[in-house]
Amino acid sequence: MHRAFIALTCLAGITAAATIGVDAQGRGQAKGQQNRQAQMRFQGMDRNGDGRIQRDEWQGSARAFSIQDWNGDGVLSEAEVRVGALRDANWEEADHYPNRAERNLSWTAASFTSLDHNRDGRLSPNEWHFDHETFRRVDSNRDNIISRAEFLGGDIDDGRDIRFDDLDVNNNGRVERGEWYFSNRAFTALDRNGDGTLSRFEVVGSQDTPGDVYDEFANLDYDRNGALARNEWHWSTPSFTQRDLDHNGELSRREFEIMGGTPGGSTTTTSDTRSIRVNSQLRWTDAAIEVRAGDTITFEASGTILMSDNAVDKATPAGSVNGRNAPDAPILNQLAGGLLARIGDYGPIWIGDRRTVRAPVSGHLYLGINDDHLPDNRGEFLVIVGIQGQTR
Repeated sequence: MHRAFIALTCLAGITAAATIGVDAQGRGQAKGQQNRQAQMRFQGMDRNGDGRIQRDEWQGSARAFSIQDWNGDGVLSEAEVRVGALRDANWEEADHYPNRAERNLSWTAASFTSLDHNRDGRLSPNEWHFDHETFRRVDSNRDNIISRAEFLGGDIDDGRDIRFDDLDVNNNGRVERGEWYFSNRAFTALDRNGDGTLSRFEVVGSQDTPGDVYDEFANLDYDRNGALARNEWHWSTPSFTQRDLDHNGELSRREFEIMGGTPGGSTTTTSDTRSIRVNSQLRWTDAAIEVRAGDTITFEASGTILMSDNAVDKATPAGSVNGRNAPDAPILNQLAGGLLARIGDYGPIWIGDRRTVRAPVSGHLYLGINDDHLPDNRGEFLVIVGIQGQTR
């Protein structure tokens, strides 16, 4: 009987130990899962807990999803949702369009060095060849300089690749907490007045009408000596060599223009006319037109929209019939409700009811309304767009 008691006691101890082991293992697995989730971007959207974000789980705009979907497979997974991961692309050697119309996509030390022309360890505005909104977003201390630490970003997910318009899903001119799916610390830093929402001014800054003539050669010529050295050329070595017609190791303006400017420039003359209906409740309407830098674009717009529940608060493509402005519209110094255009990420450009512009950059054409709160708008504009391509 004594031996039986000892056996039962040992069995109970083994069972208890096994139970404790199982519990510990379960707690360990749960803790491991929590740690993995803590290291995952957009974890609040991962409803099924599989470590991936499907398109139907994504709570932001379609454009924002496509920007985060680096490999274009329709799901955010692996590096795309890992905190601190970098886009796997040799962006410094790619023949892309680094100008103020483009958003920087490479946040590596090599990319920083390629932009830091004077090698002083920081980026001034004239060393930045990308869009103003991204510069402001990355310049977290607002000193008009991007330090190496700010450029590399560390472990703070600040959503620098996503435009304000792509975050403002409900088009009310503000980005609320529910529309922000990046770091809380980054949100607080941008929320200068502490009201719990991000205005366009807080994220983008003052957006006066940018110049319609964009001199890309001058933008790249950092030292203003009238020639582009290899370290001022932000594309591949073969594309530089191809343009260096006299093989002297630098590009003159004449060589730059003869060879079509930036890589991928158009070499044909085209003519096209389209009619586009611009919905006053959408921030940007896709015109389904590709334009090239130098193309002549003509706009003729008609129609009247209502900008609020007030029956007299109307606007034509030229702007508010009452002469009012919108305090947080894309372009602050123009009338509310007027017609705008955007080419790729360049803009907005004021159009009004009739205008002819020379395309400052290459890209996809979009049309929109100069208003800060769109959900209560009604009506649309009809815009006739003509494109005349330029022979190069």
